[in-house]
Amino acid sequence: MNITKLLSLISGEAATPHKPDRLDIQADFAGLVTRFQGPLFGFLGRMGFGQAQAEDLAQETFLRAWQNLAQYDAHRGEFSTWLFTIARNLAINERSRTASQREVWEGPAPADTPSLELEPAELLARAQQREQLQRALAQLAVADRCVLALAYISDLDLASIARIEGCTAGAVKTRLHRARTRLSEILEDPNA
Repeated sequence: MNITKLLSLISGEAATPHKPDRLDIQADFAGLVTRFQGPLFGFLGRMGFGQAQAEDLAQETFLRAWQNLAQYDAHRGEFSTWLFTIARNLAINERSRTASQREVWEGPAPADTPSLELEPAELLARAQQREQLQRALAQLAVADRCVLALAYISDLDLASIARIEGCTAGAVKTRLHRARTRLSEILEDPNA
């Protein structure tokens, strides 16, 4: 689905001879949901939210995107950047709201399931590594988890992350370096 087409349908500037109906717009937006729901779940999962909470936040993200679709400006950034900005803000608000509660992703890592052809010992080792990584990520500050998730899970470039985070690409580069260093320290010494 092309976001430009969807925006033109909403604004009534479509080059079609008929006036678009709500079903056309909803179907086009459903295509966007299908395209971005996996990366969005992965991002929220890496932010330390459990599956149910990540699903709720993703649903709220898509709802807010739908409600504010007319405010999206393609000249300011890609649709994915805008969508992940909404998700990031909701995630930070949720973390602030539940600061006293710590929920750690306890299920398998999204879209990172081991091959069934591996030996049991290999499967166990990988599961232990994932658990160790999840515990280490949970010890990082939310802002550090956010830049790591945007860079490595959502595979966004520095400029896109900078737009989401509201800072410069240089600041993102520095924050990424510090977050990787801190994560490495935690993995080497979990009591650090």
